[in-house]
Amino acid sequence: MPVEYQHISVLKQEILELMKPQPGQHFIDGTLGGGGHTESILEQTSPDGKVLAFELDDRAIKAAKKRLKKYQERLIIVHKSYVHLKQEFKKHTKEFKKPSGIILDLGLSSDQLDRADRGFSFKDHGSLDMRFDKKGQTLTASDIILTWPEDKLIKIFREYGEVKQSKRLAKGFILWRQTLVKQKQKMLKTSMLVYVILRILNIKPDSVKRFRKHPATQVFQSLRIAVNGELDNLQSVLPQAIEVLPTGGRLAVISFHSLEDRIVKRYFKKLAQNCICPPTNPICNCDNEAQVKLVNKRAIKPSQAEITSNPRSRSAILRVIEKV
Repeated sequence: MPVEYQHISVLKQEILELMKPQPGQHFIDGTLGGGGHTESILEQTSPDGKVLAFELDDRAIKAAKKRLKKYQERLIIVHKSYVHLKQEFKKHTKEFKKPSGIILDLGLSSDQLDRADRGFSFKDHGSLDMRFDKKGQTLTASDIILTWPEDKLIKIFREYGEVKQSKRLAKGFILWRQTLVKQKQKMLKTSMLVYVILRILNIKPDSVKRFRKHPATQVFQSLRIAVNGELDNLQSVLPQAIEVLPTGGRLAVISFHSLEDRIVKRYFKKLAQNCICPPTNPICNCDNEAQVKLVNKRAIKPSQAEITSNPRSRSAILRVIEKV
């Protein structure tokens, strides 16, 4: 049976314009997903350029292998998170040279969002799972709701979802949990969690439309980030990418919410600084030199045409740096 995997890579043209892939160059794609960015890079680096691509999702890997079959001799797929970038690059140094660029697309794929059994969307009735890698990961979003203490729930809601009523929600979940224990619930449903969120916040289901964002949006975001360690992984991979890149190599990061973009923006700004002395120092004595230069000083966002054709691209933010 063919693998039906639906996803549209965002900012694809902008990536090509800023990364400038040339024949024979090698690139790293930190999130293979539907294979859109990798396919574009392989086309531009023909006839002998290569891509080392990372992906956790089995379905994505199967679909990408089919889509990119004609490039299979120039494509190395690693079934791991991009957090292993440096380690895997070293493993493949015989067939893969220093990359001219690294791309990190931090967004969820449409396939993950649209499959109820993955548990990423509050619009479906599926298992509250949210693991990127269902075989390799054990912790689920359901486990967090059912077992984590109140203080940890408050922490992830506040830090990962920027939820204003974190304490109220955490307390509500703890009380609700007592009835679930009696029912011996082990895996919650997404629709059940949405119902409880609305009950705790005293919001009637038919009044949800008046909110700019669905009240469950940020709770689901915080659970997904916690399950997959997304922010920790991002902070881990950025210095690895800089170390692996040669002088002149470029790093492009596409983020989809303010938490990710804040990490990327601050890290890029820090590396692009020459002097890091305190403002009170009359003269510079830190001897610090910038490691990168900002290719785009302002974040790049999708055009209106792209947003119209792919509404899910609307929150994408692209930042690119070049190693000096």
